[in-house]
Amino acid sequence: MNSEAVGPRNLPPWRWLLLLLGTVILLSVYYLDYSGDFHEGSSASNSPLALPMRALAVMLIAASLAPFRARPGLPFMLIVAYLLAGFSYATALGTYGELNDRLFLNTLLQLPVLWAFSQACWRIDYARWLRFIGGCLLIEAGIDLLVLIFGNTLWLSEAFVGGFGNPSTFGLICSVLVAFYLFHPRAGKRALLKASALAIAAVMTKSLFAVLAVVALFGFWTLQTRRRMAGGALVGAALLCGVVWWVNTHEEEVFLLHKLSAAGAFVGLMDYDTDTSKTVSLRSEMHERTFSAIASDPARLLSGHLEHNVYWQMDSQFLTYLGSFGLLFVTLFFALHFIWMLCAARSRSADARFALGALCLFGVIFFTNRILDYFPAATIYFVCVAMATDGGRGLPSLAIPVAQKRMA
Repeated sequence: MNSEAVGPRNLPPWRWLLLLLGTVILLSVYYLDYSGDFHEGSSASNSPLALPMRALAVMLIAASLAPFRARPGLPFMLIVAYLLAGFSYATALGTYGELNDRLFLNTLLQLPVLWAFSQACWRIDYARWLRFIGGCLLIEAGIDLLVLIFGNTLWLSEAFVGGFGNPSTFGLICSVLVAFYLFHPRAGKRALLKASALAIAAVMTKSLFAVLAVVALFGFWTLQTRRRMAGGALVGAALLCGVVWWVNTHEEEVFLLHKLSAAGAFVGLMDYDTDTSKTVSLRSEMHERTFSAIASDPARLLSGHLEHNVYWQMDSQFLTYLGSFGLLFVTLFFALHFIWMLCAARSRSADARFALGALCLFGVIFFTNRILDYFPAATIYFVCVAMATDGGRGLPSLAIPVAQKRMA
């Protein structure tokens, strides 16, 4: 029988070892920096081993899925778009002669992951891989907790950062895994407990997006059944009482509440001085600066590189790509993102349904953070893209039994 009729084979054990080894390195590369000159707000690595280790992680992940089939599709379009953006980046560097930001190179470095997952000949058990990532995140959250217990902190606000070097990145990935443990049918044993632990870790990142994301995820999960709604109401009331107690007894430490209040004032829900929160005030300023730069030089709306910068680094993926590579690139990027969400919504694969939720989280944070610039967020995003556009090839696939019934 033709192997194509049977379908892709499962990934062999030795290839799984390569994939998991690459994943461990991928998720913990910033631990190389924590013993050196690491300081809050820095996402650039200071260790001479950081770049080789990142490249090694990507190489191991890609090599574990080789050989590849050349099946040009939507993921291939994104790869081409990024390569063209890289060419624009290099051209601008040659023209202006000063590199103002290197973080875009993180995304380019991870492109082989997108190629590997979207072009692999193997049947990939995504749920198994995500369970492994969840375990790694729980260990990293435990390390952050121990650091905090012993009176130290990597971030002045005592935010958890894991092996990511950035609270926003760690918070987002924790939120994505919370969605996996709550909604994927193959999340494994004690999924709710793990989701709760990762939700706490996400809150401890002090990232406003991560907090709102886990609240929304648990809220949606609670609404699935009446029993959950009753239990959720009790737990919610207990948590509210706990928050009120904490605010009253730790007024000087309510960093996250301060950010929530400023964000609420920013959207007109309450009265609060938004200028007292850098998280909110800086995001307001970056929009003003971007649109002011476009107004002063409208041609840059198409060509990018506003104010003759090689890279327009703003705390928004949308503004960063718009100011760096122009309207055509940012339109293509978000159009593809929407198409992938549509593909996931139309699929009956459990992997694709999870990918839809993860892509929704990425879609929101793209407007508040240039998250793909921070290693290794792009890898998680690229894998979600592959899951959404895989056609149900990941395990478990509901499309395969239907096809088999028809053949019978």
